[in-house]
Amino acid sequence: MKPMIRLLSISALVLAGLIAAIYFALPAPQQSISFEEVGPGRSSPQTADSSATLAAPVLVASPGSDRITISWAPIVGAASYEIWARQGELPWERLDDDGSLSHNMTSFTHTGLTSGDSYKYTGRAAPVAGELSDWSAEVEATVSYVPALTAAASAGRIELSWTSVAGADSYQIIMWTDGLKDWDRIGDPITGAITSYTHTGLTELNTYHYRVRAVVDGTEEDWSDSVSEIPVRPAAPATLTATAATGQVELEWSAVPDADSYRLISWTDGQTAWQRIGDPLSSSTTSYTHTGLIAGRTYYYRVSAVIHGIEGAWTESVSDVPSAPPAPTLTATTAVGQVDLSWSEVTGADSHILIVWTDAQNAWVRIGDPLSGDTTSYTHSGLSAGQTYYYRVGAVVDGTEGAWSNSPSAVPGATFMPGLVANASANGIDLSWSEVTDADSYQLIVWTPGQTEWERIGGTHSAGTTSHTHTGLTAGSTYYYRVRAVIDGTEGPWSEEVDAVP
Repeated sequence: MKPMIRLLSISALVLAGLIAAIYFALPAPQQSISFEEVGPGRSSPQTADSSATLAAPVLVASPGSDRITISWAPIVGAASYEIWARQGELPWERLDDDGSLSHNMTSFTHTGLTSGDSYKYTGRAAPVAGELSDWSAEVEATVSYVPALTAAASAGRIELSWTSVAGADSYQIIMWTDGLKDWDRIGDPITGAITSYTHTGLTELNTYHYRVRAVVDGTEEDWSDSVSEIPVRPAAPATLTATAATGQVELEWSAVPDADSYRLISWTDGQTAWQRIGDPLSSSTTSYTHTGLIAGRTYYYRVSAVIHGIEGAWTESVSDVPSAPPAPTLTATTAVGQVDLSWSEVTGADSHILIVWTDAQNAWVRIGDPLSGDTTSYTHSGLSAGQTYYYRVGAVVDGTEGAWSNSPSAVPGATFMPGLVANASANGIDLSWSEVTDADSYQLIVWTPGQTEWERIGGTHSAGTTSHTHTGLTAGSTYYYRVRAVIDGTEGPWSEEVDAVP
């Protein structure tokens, strides 16, 4: 009986095995298999029920220098997506916040990674309600040793920056632009701790292309994709204003950020080209006063900023017309042998110009130089009595000559004519004359037959002298005399002629 029992037991086991084989070979739409749950110490995401109606996403992993971007095609009916990652044999981790990858999103960037590290990714789609899709096929990518390079242009320069490559000993940058036969190395040396470089001294509106690569343990890695930029020209100051004043134009302009200096140019009738003025104009200077200008003439101006040695765009030109200093009011008062002149004050005058004209002259003549800005009077002395003199005065402000004043005229008075008396004596001829008020001196002359002209005698007679004895004369000869006073350098008229016989 025992052999029969063993045979029946073996037969039962074989039959059970055949039934199981047939069962598992048949389609089983309701079958589900669960792996270990995701979490610390777990090795795999949990599988979904095979009855899911959503298709599993097809992932593509694209590595960068410090990141890996996972992308997929949209899944019809998906409300959101889940993306999971693992490094080596570490547990799977969900990268997205719950529900953060909505149905209209088709990529996710895994950032903060280290060059050379590899990651595996899987993901699935979730409907609004119901079963999740199956997990996608796993994809794997390795973080690139190629830096991600960016370029930003400014005035006369391009600023380069790139992502750090783990373990980099150094970086190499190459540049190319029109006119170069090949790429040129720039910026050497660049250590592994540096991830930026500024390329300066560039030509505006010229396109510059760049690449960078890392050197890791002496090995030169692949070059990055090239990036390009065009240095810009500094912008013109937003505003430039011109305000005219006496003999000058005051200029003001708006500041340009990062300006190192400014350039100011001027043009007026008679110039063949614009001229630089005001140099140097520092970065903090936004005003300038153009002085010494001709009143009534139009002056034009432009200003530009200079950044990193690149001259910026010029502003539109502005213009203004400087005014002349106002004309003083001049008065003339006659005196003996002179004219006393006075004029009204002109605000801001640096000096004055005084001119005179007489019938004996063929042009106006400058007198009294120099006349300071605070001088408002002048005495024109040593003049001829009875002669008419005409005067004008003008103020000079900041190098600009103002309008001429009115033109008063004056006729200097004569010095008082002394009365002269001549009396013969045993010693010669005694001469005496009346005193003239304010006389500085007297002049005495004599004539006798046989002379061709009158002769001075006695030299200069001082103001207090009113007599003189003419000696050494020839007895019986007639001598004729005249005298005159001198006041403030002006010689008065001769007295009436008198005579005497010694």
